[in-house]
Amino acid sequence: MKKQPVRLTTEQFIHPASSYQIYFQHINEIHALHWHEFYELCFVLRGRGMNTVNGTAHELRKGSLFLLTPADFHEIYSYPDEPMELYNLVFDEKLLDQGMREFMFGQVAEYMVDLNEAHHDAIESEFSMIRDEVQLMKPGHSILIKGAFERILLYLFRTFHDGKGQPELPVTPSQSSTLQRALVYMHHHFREELRLEDAAKQAGLAPNYFSLVFHKMTGISFQIYLQGLRLQFAKSLLQASDIPITEICFASGFNTLTHFERAFKQKYGSSPRTFRSN
Repeated sequence: MKKQPVRLTTEQFIHPASSYQIYFQHINEIHALHWHEFYELCFVLRGRGMNTVNGTAHELRKGSLFLLTPADFHEIYSYPDEPMELYNLVFDEKLLDQGMREFMFGQVAEYMVDLNEAHHDAIESEFSMIRDEVQLMKPGHSILIKGAFERILLYLFRTFHDGKGQPELPVTPSQSSTLQRALVYMHHHFREELRLEDAAKQAGLAPNYFSLVFHKMTGISFQIYLQGLRLQFAKSLLQASDIPITEICFASGFNTLTHFERAFKQKYGSSPRTFRSN
């Protein structure tokens, strides 16, 4: 039976005075379908299981390293008699400086990799250091934590793209400074009330000029691009959950059910209700 996603808030998992928290988790049962207001960087130390992200299943084992954004929803569970232990570093956007955001999220990517034994030990050491520094709070702990965190992200990025060839950025390097920040922002905030002015601010451009640049570089308008992100998210929710269609409409960023149903049918050829039943 399908599940209804649970929303996990930043206040539940990250102290107000911090931008991150690390957890050592034992997973021996299903963690039901949910999404977060924060980012989640996970590393499997032992055991085997399954992680279903946005409706797509990914097998987990020792050495699996993956990153989830606020735009993702997932369900995770271990196989019988193979309980998983993993590090789970949760963080909000404040921990990512602008350069790292653009580096990691200059394109759409599901960051999930499996490390070999040698690399497993190196990444486990980084997570272990973060946990120790969080617990001990010695002078300079924030610097060490930030360094370890960024090394893990960079290793995830390299390993992911080593298996796929060179990353295909959405725009050329000379254009990236004007558009990449906006694209990153859109991919992580499309479920919110997102205006063209908000994206233009991320790019450092006036709204009218940003609209022209966006269309020139992507081939479509800002609104069509944004609607596409919302429709893809809604489609995944319809496939993976039994959450009511009205709730999916608003959870995906649409303001009215009529607009959502019309846009969905135009893109996918059937109404949300018919799509789900098929």
